[in-house]
Amino acid sequence: GIGNIKINIPKEGCSDSSRRGRIVMRRQKTFQVCLNTYLFESMVCDKAGPKDVRFTGMKNDSQSDLATYLLRVKEEELADEFVSLVHKYKSQESSS
Repeated sequence: GIGNIKINIPKEGCSDSSRRGRIVMRRQKTFQVCLNTYLFESMVCDKAGPKDVRFTGMKNDSQSDLATYLLRVKEEELADEFVSLVHKYKSQESSS
């Protein structure tokens, strides 16, 4: 679907240790959540094409079922930025 995607990162002062970074996507017109997955250390995230990003994520808030997602963005720079942010914050998940 078409929509906005965000990487949500808990604030530094958060005392809840179970809070982890997430990738969240909402549909464009209805704002319904269509993707909501944790960032995790063994997560794979790479470019599948100039404007395409492929990443693994939890399926339906499951702790064990993984799915592969493909994301297409408008510009190549956005794809590069998304991949670098995922790699940056997925490694911080265990240190929080």
